[in-house]
Amino acid sequence: MIATVGRGSPEPAPRPTLAGSVLQGSGAPQFAVQFSRPRTAPGRWDSRSGYQRCNSFRWTGPGTIHILERGVLVVTRRRSPLGFRTADERFVAAAEICEVFREADSVRVDLRGEDRTGEFFQFWTGNPATAGTIVRLLPTTRTIEYEGATAEHAPMSRPPLSLHRRRHARRRFVSVALIVGLVAVGALLVTDIVVRRSAPVATPEPVKVSLPDTHPIVSPPSAVPHATLTEIETVASELRGFDDRMDGLRAQYRTASDALQSGNLAPYAFVHGIDGWLIPQWRTLYGEQASKVRYDGSLTSAVRRKLMDAASGWEQGLQEYADGLLKHDYNAVIAAFDRMSSGNESRREAWRMVERAEFESATPPAGAGGR
Repeated sequence: MIATVGRGSPEPAPRPTLAGSVLQGSGAPQFAVQFSRPRTAPGRWDSRSGYQRCNSFRWTGPGTIHILERGVLVVTRRRSPLGFRTADERFVAAAEICEVFREADSVRVDLRGEDRTGEFFQFWTGNPATAGTIVRLLPTTRTIEYEGATAEHAPMSRPPLSLHRRRHARRRFVSVALIVGLVAVGALLVTDIVVRRSAPVATPEPVKVSLPDTHPIVSPPSAVPHATLTEIETVASELRGFDDRMDGLRAQYRTASDALQSGNLAPYAFVHGIDGWLIPQWRTLYGEQASKVRYDGSLTSAVRRKLMDAASGWEQGLQEYADGLLKHDYNAVIAAFDRMSSGNESRREAWRMVERAEFESATPPAGAGGR
């Protein structure tokens, strides 16, 4: 029997990315197993939810188990909530193993947790003798083994059905929220690119029509402060710099969303990154614009106020999105995307103000025709 690690001071697990170097030349026993339940396997564990009922880590398909003195290294593939499969490695220290159950060629390993519904994983070897060998080599003494028909009358313990239903509901909500978020962000980015590339060359001046005893129904567009060509060029340069920083922050958010969707980033880590990394940067961007605003009626101040609205919209939108994910509030997630869209619209309005100022500066004043 391989010596087990003392339960009082478990050794740290090796990094999964270093599995190759840890196992090379170690002579550790390894076994090829299946983490997906065979269709022909007997017993009362046949369920419609597949791999979700066989382990707590979304492992599926074939894999390899390496039994070391300090624990067990599992090398297999995991399935994301959207069905994508990615390679996964996990080291289970000996101190984490609570109990091991074997039923014919099936082995289930229960891990220690704060309550009775802790994490577990189960695999099949295709051969009861191989399964028995694995159980004997595992670094634990708490094992229960059944052979043949006897196992039918002593099914292995498993988390209650209500817990699986709650887990399934949470996974479904996260999947829906991710899909809605990615579609909304993609639509915002495409709309912003199309609007910026298809901006009109010149905006015609509103035509005033005199009608007796009538009042205009539609209000004319807000007046743009008069600005010199030098001020317009300065504001446009500052606006381009703001665009670069805003696009960079949006790219970071999009990358984190992709990692969350693929299963490489946990939801709590995604929310922690938003709160601790993205929101402070948007708040800093807002503060930079607020510190330079002078309410003097100039074009520069008007554009900076629009940029403040853009940064504030994304900051509040990300905060509401994170809160909605944690509270499973679908309406809060939708409202968060509306705030992000409002922030993008404020930036587009800033560019329209600069374009109108350029047009008005290039148009000669009325009655100034040449002699």
